[in-house]
Amino acid sequence: MDGNRRYAKNAGLPLKEGHRAGAESLAKVLTCCYKLGVKDVTVYAFSIENFNRPQSEIDTIFQLLKSRLAYIAYEDSPVKQFHLSIKIVGNRTLIPSDVLADLEQIEESTAGNTAHNLFIAFPYTSRDDIVHSVTEITHKVKSDELKVSEITAETIENNFYYRGEASKVDILVRTSGHTRLSDYMLWQCHQDSVISYSNTLWPNFKFYHTWWTIFKWSYYKTLILEDAETMQIKRITDKEINERYKEPILSLSHPPFASVTKVT
Repeated sequence: MDGNRRYAKNAGLPLKEGHRAGAESLAKVLTCCYKLGVKDVTVYAFSIENFNRPQSEIDTIFQLLKSRLAYIAYEDSPVKQFHLSIKIVGNRTLIPSDVLADLEQIEESTAGNTAHNLFIAFPYTSRDDIVHSVTEITHKVKSDELKVSEITAETIENNFYYRGEASKVDILVRTSGHTRLSDYMLWQCHQDSVISYSNTLWPNFKFYHTWWTIFKWSYYKTLILEDAETMQIKRITDKEINERYKEPILSLSHPPFASVTKVT
């Protein structure tokens, strides 16, 4: 969710107002996603690298995150009707204890909701997530809970901050014109993931931008599936033909010669 600071600067507003506007956009984007049937949404709320920013800005982001999530979880917000579960995926040891207590209370209050998931990457980087998974697995091996021979890609996924709860990424959206991934969900993206780069600043990224992004993905996904189905129908190999006819294709006898001698 990039572009809050530039939004404030362009509008001649204090920096905190840019983050506040970004928080307002979050509710609109989530409403659009859940209306369109999206099951899981993850938002990059705070990178571990962001701790290099001024403390006043960090405090503003933390307080806005708490208040916005409390609004989504407790108040009569447009998002609440979708029965979403809010979960923190990130390094909790880096979160101040008072902020963490409030966030965990929000998690607990929404834990019974199963229709949709809202994952908050806070504070997060993919490298830290991978290190966390490897560390967890190492502890399990040392305590004989897990054998080295049993470690698979699924084992690594189940020990991420997500705990194996999220699906693979279909669409990753980067706003504000930047074309870097910023150490975000590098494992969760896969060969079919679509990365959408938008020049729109996050506070201006609302319902229409979200709908258009998902619409484009859906359209091209449909074309890809149709092409794959067509290719599957056409892809009958010599081996499959041989198996069907129970005879090597090269040994099939030539059809008898025939000539037309009379037409009636």
